[in-house]
Amino acid sequence: MSSLEVYLVTFNCARRLIEPAAFGSHFFDALPKDAALPDIIVISLQEIAPIAYAFLGGAYVLPYFNRVISSVNVAAEGHGGGANTYTNLLTAHVGLTAILVFAKQEVVQRIRWIQTAGTGVGLWHMGNKGAVGVRMGYSLPDSDGEELGITFVAAHLAPMEDAVDRRNADWENIVRNLVFSPHRGLRKLHNGRRTPGSGAEDEDAEPLLSTDSDEDHKIPTSLYNPGSHAFLAGDLNYRTNSNGPKPESHLEYPQPAKTDSPNHFSNYLRHDQLGRERDAGRTVHGFHEASINFPPTYKYSLKRSSGNPPAISPDTDSDDAGDAEHWNWSKHRYPSWTDRILFLPPPASSPQLELHTYTALPLQPTSDHRPVALSVSVPLQALDKDDQDLRSRPPFPINPRWQAQRAAARRKEIVVGVLAYLALTREGNAVLAGVVGGLVAGWFIFRAMLEW
Repeated sequence: MSSLEVYLVTFNCARRLIEPAAFGSHFFDALPKDAALPDIIVISLQEIAPIAYAFLGGAYVLPYFNRVISSVNVAAEGHGGGANTYTNLLTAHVGLTAILVFAKQEVVQRIRWIQTAGTGVGLWHMGNKGAVGVRMGYSLPDSDGEELGITFVAAHLAPMEDAVDRRNADWENIVRNLVFSPHRGLRKLHNGRRTPGSGAEDEDAEPLLSTDSDEDHKIPTSLYNPGSHAFLAGDLNYRTNSNGPKPESHLEYPQPAKTDSPNHFSNYLRHDQLGRERDAGRTVHGFHEASINFPPTYKYSLKRSSGNPPAISPDTDSDDAGDAEHWNWSKHRYPSWTDRILFLPPPASSPQLELHTYTALPLQPTSDHRPVALSVSVPLQALDKDDQDLRSRPPFPINPRWQAQRAAARRKEIVVGVLAYLALTREGNAVLAGVVGGLVAGWFIFRAMLEW
């Protein structure tokens, strides 16, 4: 094996349970033709569950994660693998943002240590928006104990067309507060599925291996880390316009068309906020992205949808992108590429990543976002140390209070989660009604006893 084959997917779940048959059947659409199943799968999820369940965590989010695990099994079986092809190495979440890492068994055996990180960038730094990351040390074959670091970050930034500055600020907060430290607590798996009571809490979980005793891996580190590849995947929410659409704007939204047509989606790509802000050095510092040759991934109208937009890969002639008769956009949002996967290029003296396919997967029946996938080969060679590389000089320093800030935010998440559970869920309503009914009954009994 001269490289690790890595497959990344990002998907905004719209706080709904995904459908494994639909998600799994197109999951590997970004795999190169005739390619073997990837060695590592990383799934970045946003809006994974309703806020009550996501903030409470634990058993409340297990059904949502189990659907994702089932989808990977469906995808593997559809490409000649089996239900046990992948081990769910790690699942972590901060609020509504989650990351799941799957690996083949031979890869799991070479992973020497794992670090995780999480931060919220929502109100009071809670996790309604935020980021969660995983960094692992892969033992290189035929080497004298050398390791290759690989970092994966799932992120969800502020919404709305005019919130560019807020998204840039969210990115800065992520760099300052997404601090990687050793992963803790053992996860127990049962045939690839989690069960309530298995200890599957977000910050208190550990992979299926013993962590390395090397003190170097116990030192908290930044998202930018020498010796580690880095990938960023998520709903970054950068739009194609700085203001909301007017009532008639939807008449000019992109549709399947020839590249020279004014309705071709590439005309919208010229106004992409992420590209503009990145080039100006105001966000995702140093990260690159493969060419976008697929239509906007947001926002589709589920009420009006009658068919899926085509999944277009970089080696597909976009003039042939008329497989769908119509793309059903929501009228109150400009079509935009909110869902992105980026990578930090290795130092110039190191072997470079080999990008294969970067594309959007078909629209899912449960979300107004299209998933996005990237397949990439990561050379199995340690990265050269370069003092001029951004990994050695991050754009922002670590917040010295990152740990206390996350702990305080977690306490607020629990309070908000309990209140949301009681107010916004059926089971919570039943509990609340029972408590209120008990109090009322108790009051009448007490009054009757006084009168008696």
